[in-house]
Amino acid sequence: MMSSALGINLQRMWWRHKATHPTLQALLSEPLQSQPFQQTRYVVIDLETTALDPEQGEIASIAWVVIEQATICLNQAAHYHVRLEKEVGQSAVFHQLTDSDLEQGVHIKEALAALLPVLSHSTLVFHNAHLDMGFLNKALRALWGAPLLLPVVDTLQVERKRLQQRTEAISAGDLRLFQCRQRYGLPDVPLHDALGDALATAELWLAMQH
Repeated sequence: MMSSALGINLQRMWWRHKATHPTLQALLSEPLQSQPFQQTRYVVIDLETTALDPEQGEIASIAWVVIEQATICLNQAAHYHVRLEKEVGQSAVFHQLTDSDLEQGVHIKEALAALLPVLSHSTLVFHNAHLDMGFLNKALRALWGAPLLLPVVDTLQVERKRLQQRTEAISAGDLRLFQCRQRYGLPDVPLHDALGDALATAELWLAMQH
């Protein structure tokens, strides 16, 4: 455990010197701390993207909500549509965003510059962190030379582990956000809107604590 923590801190130190954005530098300088759930500040993030591979797609929309003291703080929520380099193409079938929607959006640099200060002393929460972190880190490295190396919770993986421990078979679709919410008695919500999905993930993470 100590060697793992040392390795992460060395990575953070190395990337801190590469980062060109002062807030990203500051985030990589913050000590990593493990605190009880009630005392942990969470930033729940969701992206809509034009592909499932960061090397092939772009971020079309990003949203986040904050959890403090086990309470969702809607006054700290934000949602940005992002102008794209290319047309949305067939991905519009999934995220329902059109080229005309995104023409009114902001540059990805503006959206991520708004996100970075929110992340201070926080743990990130995603539903499918591997996908979203891949897109975020690609964009951050392209813009400011360094990725996010912060604590991450993935509700998809938390639920996968829980089902495996109960020796339950996991079928296709069982780990999708709305299916996970159903198992915790949470109501159906409109999905495939980044802010709606971020809020739905935040509610799921809170429900997982009981």
